[in-house]
Amino acid sequence: MFGIMLIVSIMALLGGFAAGLGCTSQYIKKSAIGATRSRQVGAISWGILTAAGGLVGILWCFLSPPPFSMRVSGPPAHHRNDPAASVYFGNGCFWHTQYDFVVLEQDLDGPFGGRSDAEVTSMVGYAGGHYESFDGNVCYHGLPTSDYNRLGHSEAVSITIDVANVSAAKEQIVAVAKLYFGDHGFSSLEDGRRQRLDPQDAGPEYRNVIGLPGGMDNADWWPLIEAANKYKMPLIRGAGGPGSDREDDHVIYVYDTVPYPFFRGEPDHQFHKNEVLGRSVPRSYTGDLKQTQKQHGRLDELPNCPGVPAELMLLLSFIMGGIFGIGCSIVWNFLPQNSCSCSKESRPEPVTGFDDTAAP
Repeated sequence: MFGIMLIVSIMALLGGFAAGLGCTSQYIKKSAIGATRSRQVGAISWGILTAAGGLVGILWCFLSPPPFSMRVSGPPAHHRNDPAASVYFGNGCFWHTQYDFVVLEQDLDGPFGGRSDAEVTSMVGYAGGHYESFDGNVCYHGLPTSDYNRLGHSEAVSITIDVANVSAAKEQIVAVAKLYFGDHGFSSLEDGRRQRLDPQDAGPEYRNVIGLPGGMDNADWWPLIEAANKYKMPLIRGAGGPGSDREDDHVIYVYDTVPYPFFRGEPDHQFHKNEVLGRSVPRSYTGDLKQTQKQHGRLDELPNCPGVPAELMLLLSFIMGGIFGIGCSIVWNFLPQNSCSCSKESRPEPVTGFDDTAAP
């Protein structure tokens, strides 16, 4: 989905550039005719500034990580699950994984003891990246500054483990890992590889991820996760996005949750309909559970996450392309050789001949 949006955004950028260049060219060309030297210098300077502003805007829209982003320095201030007592898993769109984890948490016979709606800890969010916005956020697609994909993160689901009870904690890790590696998380291809259930969602923002305190060096939990990997999917020590970890399927990147913490997702994405896989979810999940979680303060709005639609990227690309095009048009038309005021009537007539018989 995001790959398609990127292609369309580039088309919008080119369209904006063409519009900015073409729609203003005639007007600027007329203004440039007969311009004085000082006016030429001033206009060219203004054109360069305008083009530079458009170029910065284009880089802001398309660079990864975006300009002004910051390296992740620790868990976000708005986290709800204790970073030292939680793990995260991701395999494509996070909606179906969250539902599966909630069912596991609320299983009366399961290792989580049948957690109530108020006790459920499964939350969707973003993890595995090196960067956050300058104000400490990672958000869904919208503004490039805080876009989780441009900041190098993948969609994931966090769940709290009862670390105070060592034996219960291990049982919970085993249960979550078995669910993740099983048929609710992946399907088998003819060549033996395991593929996530929504391969149509392409790109590193949908890559398979596992995060736990200490990562692969967690002597207590990591062997349990390895043992649950019965199909022997490749487990790779994650190096963090956006520069690394680009494979979006068939492998799993493993992260230490200290340098690669989990960023809670927006309230609108929590306990969502399972639209991607077409699985039905009960009203108690999207309604009662979500309302209870909200009442307990777990779904408050994220600061400085604008909640704007991803399609805003198209408009931003068009505007920035237009600004860059206008700046280029100003510079080109005010260059001395393009703004000459000489006309046919003002040029001297060429000499076509002379009378060589005339007396000296």
